[in-house]
Amino acid sequence: LKDVSLTFMMRSPFMRTSRGSLVVLLFYSLVVFVSPDFAQGNNSGFVLPPDPGKAGKESLLGIDTDGDGVRDDIQRYIYFTYPDDKKLRLGLTYYAIEFQGVLKDANDREAAYDHANKMSRHGDCLWYLKGEEAIDICRALRAKILNTRERSMAYITYSDNLGGRIIRGAPQKEWKDSCAFDVDDTGGDQ
Repeated sequence: LKDVSLTFMMRSPFMRTSRGSLVVLLFYSLVVFVSPDFAQGNNSGFVLPPDPGKAGKESLLGIDTDGDGVRDDIQRYIYFTYPDDKKLRLGLTYYAIEFQGVLKDANDREAAYDHANKMSRHGDCLWYLKGEEAIDICRALRAKILNTRERSMAYITYSDNLGGRIIRGAPQKEWKDSCAFDVDDTGGDQ
């Protein structure tokens, strides 16, 4: 039960009796914090980072407390939006990691082109996994990623730096190989 942590909290309100004596009442309560995975029956050791809230929107790259390359709010979005599709979650995670690079390197024309080519490969993987549905899935994720003016402006700069460049998708027969993970070993449908 490593996913469950126990915390004792103590509250101590003061109360005066009818004679004016001060009485301190102590209330003890048990608060149990359970990770989302544990609550959903997944006690595999995977623990989501906490929701960064407004603090997650204060910088271009946001907050990534576990250092996995994905903003915490995006990691949580992917997990809670697709809890039963491990392959899709992996595909979107790699897409989101590359998107962080897109934002970070938006002003660098050569880096933008490199990221665009990698994003294309991740897109091929998502097409392999979900077909035409991948368009809406990526569109929704992109909207979550570009959730501030600063991030949207960085994405526009990145797009501008791709002007005149050609990004080719892989042939359909290679889409499965575009996945940055072993699709056959991952489990789940496909």
